[in-house]
Amino acid sequence: MQVKKRTVKNINKNNNLDTSQSVEKVEAILRGAMQEFLTHGFAATTMDKVTAAAGVSKTTVYSYFQDKEKLFIALIERLITTHECVLNEQSPEIFQGEPAEVLAALANYFLDQFSKKVSDTPEFLDLMRLMIGESGRFPMLAQHMVSCIDKSIVQIVTQYLCSQPELQLTDPEATTRIFLGAMVHFTMIEYMLQSGEVMPMERERLVNCLVSLIVAKQKNDGDRYAALRDKSSRRKRSSSGKFERDCQEPKNSRSLRITDTAWENLDVIAQKNNLSRSELIERFARGEKFD
Repeated sequence: MQVKKRTVKNINKNNNLDTSQSVEKVEAILRGAMQEFLTHGFAATTMDKVTAAAGVSKTTVYSYFQDKEKLFIALIERLITTHECVLNEQSPEIFQGEPAEVLAALANYFLDQFSKKVSDTPEFLDLMRLMIGESGRFPMLAQHMVSCIDKSIVQIVTQYLCSQPELQLTDPEATTRIFLGAMVHFTMIEYMLQSGEVMPMERERLVNCLVSLIVAKQKNDGDRYAALRDKSSRRKRSSSGKFERDCQEPKNSRSLRITDTAWENLDVIAQKNNLSRSELIERFARGEKFD
């Protein structure tokens, strides 16, 4: 991190300072700065207040951070570095299984990670709110966080969706943004805005619905083709070779059903092309032509 590099430079210039003392002073300054920024906000915080909160001299503070803006940037950069995305090639097991299982595992993983950050780092939410509040003054901080964390997550999930052609997604990247956006909205309501009681939503219900929206096409297509296979398997041939009727209603009630002659013609074409009738119907539906 930049703060550490700056620390090394100061040590080299001042041989009377040792590494442990410099690191401790930087930590004290950052703790003091966090206390002041979270208590008073950016505008009302002064370097004098930070100096008093850190318990070090003003000279020491300015030797590491030239002004309040650089101190604030260092504080937010530490937040970003501490909570970088840990979903990478080191955790391949999360991508094992059917798409519905993987997407549910991803959603729960992200929500678990956010909940853990909130519980392990009490000031995490306040720092996030502060960064968002000051994004107009320091847009590069928010952009840096998006670049280091959000962009990485989007790329990883998009790459996974692209590797699953059976999902038949027209735009995997946009699907990823929708997938992650739903979870961001959930965490905003539950944690950032503390309004879970105003808009209650069970986490499991959200995850299940979100996953079903993405895999629905795959499931529906599978069910549709399964139904065709079931229908064709019921029809049997009589001793004369003709298909037996699979319904008892009068013929005028069956005007929209496929006739025996049509089934026979389908069977001839299917055998000629080494296909089952179900496969032939499916390929006809996709616009393929056969002689």
